[in-house]
Amino acid sequence: MRNLTEQKIRRPRDIKLTSDEEYVLCTDNPCIHVFSHTGERLRSLISMGSQMEITTPHFFCLDPAGNILIRDFTSKAIKIFSKEGNHIRTIEVVEEGDRIIWLSRSLGLVLTNELNLVL
Repeated sequence: MRNLTEQKIRRPRDIKLTSDEEYVLCTDNPCIHVFSHTGERLRSLISMGSQMEITTPHFFCLDPAGNILIRDFTSKAIKIFSKEGNHIRTIEVVEEGDRIIWLSRSLGLVLTNELNLVL
């Protein structure tokens, strides 16, 4: 086991590994920190909160292009950002009966090889 950074990362919520980077989603000061596999902090992405309208990120995944898909608990939406942190689009939830409950109870976010989004 090793430390990823000299700075403390508080309340990490989710982590994803690629062939050359490690992404850590934090909820204390919501953002995604990106590290090399040697532990060097490369960048911090997505200054969330009021600017990006993400207040309670729960899970995220990466698509083949490196875009970041984040499931926001408060807005019950999935927000998509470029790997540089620019907002691309938002997938809103249609409030129809049990569907809204299903999304609010989701425990993860996965993009399949066929690029289907699964909660």
